[in-house]
Amino acid sequence: SQRQAQEEKALVFVLKEAEVVLPLAGMVDIVAERQRLEKEIDGMKGEIGRLEQRLKDKAFVSKAPAAVVEKERNKLETLKDKLQRLQQELSQLS
Repeated sequence: SQRQAQEEKALVFVLKEAEVVLPLAGMVDIVAERQRLEKEIDGMKGEIGRLEQRLKDKAFVSKAPAAVVEKERNKLETLKDKLQRLQQELSQLS
């Protein structure tokens, strides 16, 4: 179960018909992994902020080719999805 996994410091992956529990004890330095995830999350939040500012800039949106604006929007959505996954991983290590 998810609670048991948290108590045992394990990652849980819920698939359509199964729940996979991967125990981390002895395999991963939990403290180092938390620090790595926190650093990656911080960097990603900065990048998301920069992209959001760029996309709010009316001059950029009006002057840049539509393909460039769309590429930036897609990049922003991809980063937001990845940020959410990293935050979930971090919460599993808490």
